[in-house]
Amino acid sequence: MLEACFLCLDSTEFMRNGDQFPNRFLVVQEAAMLLVNAKLQMNAENTVGFLAMGGNACTVFETLTQDVDRVMSALSKVFIGGKRCHFSNGLQIACLVLGRRTNTLAAKRIVAFVGSPLAETSEELSELARKLRKDDVAVDIVNVGVEANVLRLTKFVEQLNKNGNSRFLNAPARVPLLDQLMSSPILIQTDIGSGAHGQQSDHQGFEVDPSADPELARAILMSLEEQQRQPAPEMETVEAGGAPSAEYGGQPGDVDKVDLENMSEEQMIMLALQMSREEAKRAAGEASQAEEDTFQRQVQEELEQQEKQQESSKDNEESPDTQPK
Repeated sequence: MLEACFLCLDSTEFMRNGDQFPNRFLVVQEAAMLLVNAKLQMNAENTVGFLAMGGNACTVFETLTQDVDRVMSALSKVFIGGKRCHFSNGLQIACLVLGRRTNTLAAKRIVAFVGSPLAETSEELSELARKLRKDDVAVDIVNVGVEANVLRLTKFVEQLNKNGNSRFLNAPARVPLLDQLMSSPILIQTDIGSGAHGQQSDHQGFEVDPSADPELARAILMSLEEQQRQPAPEMETVEAGGAPSAEYGGQPGDVDKVDLENMSEEQMIMLALQMSREEAKRAAGEASQAEEDTFQRQVQEELEQQEKQQESSKDNEESPDTQPK
């Protein structure tokens, strides 16, 4: 099945939880790599992209592409930050990116990994579900270790589900996520378009059924991890075709103030790219800011010390002249 798939990854501080080994964040990264590889193997014209929903705002790391090395490299650069998962904004941005897919015949699908409590109300989730259903976007949700999300996300998927095209997977604490994902319809795609419900799953993502041969599936995952460690071409900087929307002030923290409903698709795409660039710059700046501040303090202290020494030396030189002859 020809498909454009966009992943939304939770990258908040909750993802440091060790109820998945070694933690939720690294397990979700591995699951995303496995899913990306399977999607791109299913059809030569499939495209994938992803964003992170943590930090001060959603960060678009990769728009739709067929380059698996590029996606793997970008996945390794996702960082943990923030206490709120921008779930609603993330899915709306993903929907807009999918709307700009090159091949309009490709089905639109979002796969969201959520590992922190949702801040959205039930009414907000219902409104989001209606919008996604109206735009013919299929959504797969993977809940990682947060039992409080199960009922709300299950209802969310039921509301946007159209002919069984959307699915929900819950990975409880200390139950390996990868084992569940490899045997779930999210990875083992079913040909929904032909109405073949209940028929044997279509294992186009692998040459074998991963539930029947878990060792081989593990070997594939190890191969993906090895591919990630190899040097990959640098990501190209995505440039917007014009200035960012006037409704967006340029600060990542302003994302909640943006009226997404009244913005055009062009403005929304530009907003997503602008937030992505600023979030990446902020992350890079924070890494070096501490060292720069320390260096500046050391320079200032050294200058003050030199001034004190010069003043002390000057006083010592003037002292003999003041003594009575």
